[in-house]
Amino acid sequence: MLMDSIQIEQLSKELNKLNSVLGIIGTVLVNRNGLTITSQVHRSFNEKKIGALAATMFEAMETATEQLDDNIINITVEYDDYQLLIIAVTNQVILVTLIEYDIDLGIILIEVDESLSSIKEIIRVDKIVDK
Repeated sequence: MLMDSIQIEQLSKELNKLNSVLGIIGTVLVNRNGLTITSQVHRSFNEKKIGALAATMFEAMETATEQLDDNIINITVEYDDYQLLIIAVTNQVILVTLIEYDIDLGIILIEVDESLSSIKEIIRVDKIVDK
């Protein structure tokens, strides 16, 4: 999956817009192997580790729930100081959102869902979306 610099710039702008939402402290867009496509995170966070961790968790959860004949919509992981919200954008791209620990997830999910539509459109321009 290759994206050109214009797509990556557009994706970065979309992540920046998402980061302006109260309670969101960072975003990382990764491929299914956990490699970073683009990110908007504070330098205190290691985007490579976050991306690899998120992709690994998402794949493990998909494998574990395969028997249920249902798709995973998102995974939320709580840490001491923040939460990770992991959502598949396509079958090849995952969005990881870092969220303040004590924030209402409902509002965040609405904002993230709106951004997902824009991200899918940017990716679709190159016809790399498989679903």
